[in-house]
Amino acid sequence: MNYFFKSAITGAFLLGTLSVNAQDLVRKIPADAMAVATIKGNNFLELMSVEEFNSTFFGKEMFKKLKEEQNKSNYASVEDFGFNLASSFYYYNQTNDSVSYNCFLAPVKNAAQLDKLFGESGKKIITNGKQRTFFNADSTKIARWDDEMFLMVLADGRSAYFDRPEIRQRFGMSVLELPQEAVSVDSTATVTDATMDVTNVEPAVEEPKQKVRSKKKSSYQSKSKKTKGKGKKTAKKSNRKKPVVRTVPVEEPMVEYATADAAADAAVAVADSAYSSVEYQDSPYYKDKIIQKSIVARWSTKILDEAFAGTNQGSILKNADFVKNTDPKAEATIWLAGVEKLANAYMPATPYFKGFNFLSGYGSANAKLYLEEKSIRISSAMTFGNEMGSVLRKIQQRKLNKTFLKYVNEDKLIGYMAYAIDTKAYLQEYPKLVSQIYGSMYADEIGMATDLFSLVIDEEAISKVVKGDVMFVFNGLSQKEVSYKSYDYNEENFETTEVMKTKKETLPDFLAMISTEDTRLLNKLITYGVKKEVVKSKNSYYELSIPKSPLALYFAIKDGIIFIGTNGTEMEQIVSNTYQAKVSGRHKTALLGNNYAAYFSPKRLAGKIPAEELGSPSKVEKANKTLNALGDIYMKSYPMNSNTFSGEISMDTPADQKNSLKYLFSVMESLK
Repeated sequence: MNYFFKSAITGAFLLGTLSVNAQDLVRKIPADAMAVATIKGNNFLELMSVEEFNSTFFGKEMFKKLKEEQNKSNYASVEDFGFNLASSFYYYNQTNDSVSYNCFLAPVKNAAQLDKLFGESGKKIITNGKQRTFFNADSTKIARWDDEMFLMVLADGRSAYFDRPEIRQRFGMSVLELPQEAVSVDSTATVTDATMDVTNVEPAVEEPKQKVRSKKKSSYQSKSKKTKGKGKKTAKKSNRKKPVVRTVPVEEPMVEYATADAAADAAVAVADSAYSSVEYQDSPYYKDKIIQKSIVARWSTKILDEAFAGTNQGSILKNADFVKNTDPKAEATIWLAGVEKLANAYMPATPYFKGFNFLSGYGSANAKLYLEEKSIRISSAMTFGNEMGSVLRKIQQRKLNKTFLKYVNEDKLIGYMAYAIDTKAYLQEYPKLVSQIYGSMYADEIGMATDLFSLVIDEEAISKVVKGDVMFVFNGLSQKEVSYKSYDYNEENFETTEVMKTKKETLPDFLAMISTEDTRLLNKLITYGVKKEVVKSKNSYYELSIPKSPLALYFAIKDGIIFIGTNGTEMEQIVSNTYQAKVSGRHKTALLGNNYAAYFSPKRLAGKIPAEELGSPSKVEKANKTLNALGDIYMKSYPMNSNTFSGEISMDTPADQKNSLKYLFSVMESLK
């Protein structure tokens, strides 16, 4: 059933939509959702019809697997799953200090087809009027649907919550003997937003009757310790019969229930039956698992009840940041309510991380997928608090050195990466960044360390030596035959003989450029290196000797630029002003208009990877086929806009492809 259900959801999501219409279920997403993913199938359907998707390798493989799992299933189209492919599909996450809920929300076109989809799994479907509810074996996955919508909740009880002594006592679980700092977790430590407090999520759960709990020590202690000090008769009786903890009476799931509470009781019964075998009956661990899963199942059922009744607290549509970042032109979108909030919610509950805030100042974030006519593009953005935003704006004041472009020839380059930051601003702002991460725990120590850093470091002097803009140009791969020492072993006389052997090493061909204003220290280092014979003068440029390394490095200082490369001929052309440059307008715009830019041409790398690096001829052929199928890839970041940092990555769609979606499927098929 797992593959059966996952295939149905995946196929429907690939052809789902986010276009706003009467059945758009975005209003059902609660206001306190921490993450929301959206699939827009109208855009997908415009690029690929359902029939075309069914005939793709992915579609055929999906239906093949379904048929293998369900002998009587005869699905031939993704439409047979019962979802409305002309409406919106969503995933969202709700997390509090007790449970993390992963929710999948989809529009329904034919409820009878969904009944069939889940009915063929061999599990019973609980009915309540027009609503249908399905529970998996241990009730960690609960799905409900009616004629309008489908909602599945995958709940995961958080151990940091269920290991707390007061919580275990409340629900009748066995007592754990853990260090106090490991279980004493503040319920507000992981989630700062009041709307995420567990009291807003917990339903009224009937607490189980506790048996032999008031003065009982850890259930994980040995039997001898449990019976120590008791009479033989008492000990014998205790060993013969042990209390079995249940949260509710065990019931066989019925096909139809009149109320949601009855459905919740069925969830508990299913969870209970998962651990009802004889080998589990006397295990405190599995008894606790039954209790925990029963509690989580009831809370999950409450989530479903609120969604279908429309009584959940507010809608995500009231969140201005979510609405602002919803683009109808994007095929898919991922939105995070707050990176810092999400990270804190999943930070391990351990004293080692207490007081640390690695993502302090990070706000909401989003990423959008665009399948355009000539490219596949993913844009992303992240907001920051005022203090962090101010730091980043200062750091990003510098632009790339225009002179770098005089030493780039796009006819032979395979890729490049360039970035520009203000070194002086970074060194000045660095203490603030460290204080935000560690200051709450080590305020005094961090304060002294940052003061010492500012005192010792001369930001002005360092920024003149390394200004902060760097460009790395990758021109290809080459092979070099190198010698190395080896030893032959003579089995007759047990002696080893030193011999010289050769092998081929694959080496990169690159050129790196770094802006500099003050070369006095560098000149002294070069003079010292020549004196110690680790640097060789090569007529206005130098060779750096690296012991036991097959890679030769050449460097030079010219026009306020430090050049470091692997090609001696190219370095000679640079210092003699004979280098032939060629840069198109697209590359110029990307390099000079952004703080970060990168480029990679897979086609130009095809055929240049030595066969020895890949192994068999079949692997070489497959690698070259994949590289030739991919378009040029570009990455860039934009200058800070207020407190928002944004960027994008894109890949060109080959001219012979009909559209980006069909091109993606063709690439996936070539990788199979």
